[in-house]
Amino acid sequence: MAQLLFRKMTKADLPAVTKIENDCQSHPWTLLQFLDGFNAGHHGWVACQDNAGREEVMGFAIVATVLDESMLLDFCVSPKFQQMGFGKRLMTFILERARAENIVQFVLEVRASNRPAIALYESFGFKKISARKDYYPAKIGREDGLVYSLSSF
Repeated sequence: MAQLLFRKMTKADLPAVTKIENDCQSHPWTLLQFLDGFNAGHHGWVACQDNAGREEVMGFAIVATVLDESMLLDFCVSPKFQQMGFGKRLMTFILERARAENIVQFVLEVRASNRPAIALYESFGFKKISARKDYYPAKIGREDGLVYSLSSF
């Protein structure tokens, strides 16, 4: 039976992480963007399935923290593991880490069309605080970005 574990992302994870990103996003981050995140000091976390000592990255989260505020920069679960509760477990882990670090506000931004992600974030108590009109590139034109915040967790 495979065990789910969460650990800090390493540069060795980037091939798996960029594959998940490319499989999930219409306008994915590039390898260079992930490397820039490491250099900027962003925290990367991976959700892995440990199957007899062989890890498979199932999803990841990138978080930037300044003082007592964190921002979720990227969050993906591999399509083959979606709708199985792994996104919820990864978000639970990320918020537990934030609590342990005494974060008082957690902010994220999401495409207005990403209904599954919005449902996940709202299930944790995130509230929409603003919208950024035409923020994201889309297949045709642009779409709004919705900004969500959680401050009591």
